[in-house]
Amino acid sequence: MSLIIGALLVGAVGIVVAFGVILAVRSKQEFAQQNQVVPGRPSPAPASWAGAHSREAKLHRRLGDAVKGARQNPRFVELGLAPQMTTIETEAMAIDERLVAAAALPAAHREAAIDPLEEHVVALEAAISELVTSVSVADSKVQLEAAVSAADIKLQALAAARAEVELIDRRVSGADLGGSAELVAEAAVEQPTTLPPPEPGTSTG
Repeated sequence: MSLIIGALLVGAVGIVVAFGVILAVRSKQEFAQQNQVVPGRPSPAPASWAGAHSREAKLHRRLGDAVKGARQNPRFVELGLAPQMTTIETEAMAIDERLVAAAALPAAHREAAIDPLEEHVVALEAAISELVTSVSVADSKVQLEAAVSAADIKLQALAAARAEVELIDRRVSGADLGGSAELVAEAAVEQPTTLPPPEPGTSTG
């Protein structure tokens, strides 16, 4: 009888442990999902950013809120705005990656690196807000097309601004030299080679 009771207790403990493991795994998965900027796509941001009060963590969460707000708007699906949604998500992911990189910089350089990224977050939020508002009140095809066109222009401008920041960062770090013929050529144009002045009394001819 005691053997049966012991076996039952062992089995009960095993069930409790297994249930605890399942809950822990599920909780970890849910926490990771909450930390995603684009649902279903892992973010490089550390898990601590889900509740941190640092500037970069707050911007990270604002990106996620902006994307989720656009995704949850039924007009995006009704009006076939999948291309705009893709652009929004691409920009949000790209900005998020830059935030993670900026957060890893020494404190003396971190704020300066985050400044333009905060502007990009604000620009993305504004583009999404204007698009959502415009498509919600548009009562004609002409108005809708104008709203979508305006949103496309804003998103393209944001992508160009972000790319410019990335290009400057790569040039500063020297990471792009030798990697792209176009960028090397641009750098050569912007920083032309200058010869040292001739020694006094020597001929330049």
